[in-house]
Amino acid sequence: MINSDTENRRTRQRLLEAAISLLVSRGLSSGLLTQAASIVDCPLSRAQIYFRRDEDLILALYARLAADFETCVPDFPEASLAERFRAAMLAKLSIVAPYREALAALLATLLDPRHELGALNEQTELIRSRVMAVFSAVALGAIDRPKMEIEQLTRSLYAAHLTLMLLWTQDRSPESLATRAAVDMVCNLLSMSGKLLWLPNVKATLEKLDQISTLLIEPSPDNSNNQLCAEILKRLFRYRRLQPIAGTCAQKPCEQCLALHLPKVRRFVAAGEPIHLLLPAFPAKSPSPRKVIGVLPDLAEEIALAFLERTCNELKEIYPPGVRITICSDGRVFSDLVGVSDKDVTDYGREIAVMLHRLGAHSLDTFSMEDLFETVDHKAMRDQLCALYANPLSAIEERVRNHEHHRALFNGIQRFLFEDSMGMEPELSKSQVRNRCKDRAYKVIQRSDAWGRLITECFPTALRLSIHPQGAHSEKIGILLGDASDAWVTPWHGVAVEDHGKFKLMRRHEAEALGARLVERAGRPSHYEMRGDE
Repeated sequence: MINSDTENRRTRQRLLEAAISLLVSRGLSSGLLTQAASIVDCPLSRAQIYFRRDEDLILALYARLAADFETCVPDFPEASLAERFRAAMLAKLSIVAPYREALAALLATLLDPRHELGALNEQTELIRSRVMAVFSAVALGAIDRPKMEIEQLTRSLYAAHLTLMLLWTQDRSPESLATRAAVDMVCNLLSMSGKLLWLPNVKATLEKLDQISTLLIEPSPDNSNNQLCAEILKRLFRYRRLQPIAGTCAQKPCEQCLALHLPKVRRFVAAGEPIHLLLPAFPAKSPSPRKVIGVLPDLAEEIALAFLERTCNELKEIYPPGVRITICSDGRVFSDLVGVSDKDVTDYGREIAVMLHRLGAHSLDTFSMEDLFETVDHKAMRDQLCALYANPLSAIEERVRNHEHHRALFNGIQRFLFEDSMGMEPELSKSQVRNRCKDRAYKVIQRSDAWGRLITECFPTALRLSIHPQGAHSEKIGILLGDASDAWVTPWHGVAVEDHGKFKLMRRHEAEALGARLVERAGRPSHYEMRGDE
């Protein structure tokens, strides 16, 4: 039986998907909500429960564009301010390109600070703060950052970006060449900024411009509030799962590590609400008997869930409203690619729910594809997810070729798939298995990204966690789920091994090679124990 929350979430998402499709195909026209309601066969009176009018759908589009922009930050080069700003603007232009006609039609509205859809209106503050966080990251990562307050520099970059975006909405030159020329002009000015700042008149003029932009865009955040938000993030960062390229940020998070997450934490703290985190995880057990001891959750998952609950409780010590984590199970997203049956995904998810109840994990809840798609056909769910939210495989392949952190993620997933596949297809050579896993790895990333976009759209104010090691400045916070023999081992790709009262995650065959013995609880395999503990 479908509960009302699930039904409401599904209806809202279908309305939003229909509206965004209309904005891409037809541009902006009156009656957007009415048209979207008609497409999804939803009475207008019911549609207005989720979106009062067209403007609410446009705000949801703004949130989608901001979320997509955040994902680009790790791809910006470690270079000058001008080069990083150019990379940010080209990324933004690529993201907004499908919505050009709609945004052009909104120009008058965007310029009106009194309109709720205005770029500088209070209603768009959350979206504006997320976009500004991207430009804060641009500035913090610049190798030639000018000697000025980071808030002032961020506002200046945001204002320049806003001007360029308004120009783009009216640019009819081939391939927006006029806008790109304007981007180059701004970048040339940025490249000279450090040389000009010492001039008294230039500095005084910039200060006056910043005073104006502060009033229009965003004042500096309250220092005491900002310190608390930074402390919350640093506590969470103790458990970060980082790629080797993280460098010194692994020991001491820098300002850029915090940049994309601070605005979201600030919003929760200002409202006195629990901070909401999303964690795509706990999909299903690996199909490889070399890694796991069954298809159902065992002590490895229990330890991980208990750790997440403890982490929430730790953060509550410094922020009494607390933290909650929504575990967004992604097993259904790519079960067919990793060799897991949909039945095993269902059974695994059911046992995770039982485990959460037994642990009394009040800070954790779950979410899955079934909460969003009406069909019971799991393949149809995956097809719909990819059709609406996935990037082309060619774009993912290009990212892997051009960026080290994307390549590290790809290599890790390909290794997962290769390890799971070896022994399951004895008629194939290692090279044949590896080639098949390469193709599937790209599809796993494609679907994982699509699922990430979908859950971000469902929970637009939440912070994103990840079970994969992340770059230090990513929009996702990689999170450890326990001490492990390998940074890529997860509870569903390994077993829990007890050694002198401490547990470590490792692959099953590794535990058995060390002489560990299997322990059962309630008649089911649970974990391994080193024989020296007997």
